[in-house]
Amino acid sequence: MKWNWLGKKQVILGALVIALGAAVYANYTFASEPLAFEVAGSKTTASQTTTTTKNLGESTYVNAEAGDYFKTARSSRESARDEAIELIEDLLDDVRLTDEIQQQALQKASALADAVTAESDIEQLVKAKGFADCVAYLTEDGCQLVVKAEKLTPEQSLQILDIVTSQTTVSSQNINIVAVP
Repeated sequence: MKWNWLGKKQVILGALVIALGAAVYANYTFASEPLAFEVAGSKTTASQTTTTTKNLGESTYVNAEAGDYFKTARSSRESARDEAIELIEDLLDDVRLTDEIQQQALQKASALADAVTAESDIEQLVKAKGFADCVAYLTEDGCQLVVKAEKLTPEQSLQILDIVTSQTTVSSQNINIVAVP
């Protein structure tokens, strides 16, 4: 009886272990070096410009415009969705997958499309209630909503909760609303 200990599965497993090791090493290398960037101060005099160095992850942009936040959030959400769609398309194109896995991928694609539609509807309805802007994030567990407002009154919060619960199957205790000025 011949033992074939170096088969296709073992080669793939070995390659994955090596790739994982390289990723851990790269993460360790980059995480140990703080990334610094220059921030020019907005206060300038005739002879003085303030420049400070900050490490990424140690501070937030408190002077960022709310409009910039909403643009950035939508862009980030769209890029994450594009990656998810690309992954699902790759799964569907793989002929080696079983019908069950392909059905699961189709269900994920359908759920993603439903989430995109629901998020868009929620955002439009919240804007129709008089808010300047908002971004909705739907997950399997709940909904996070960021609204452009100085402060939310209890009535406004209830209006938003009503919109989200009417457009989704998310229960009210799994809805998080954040006001951003």
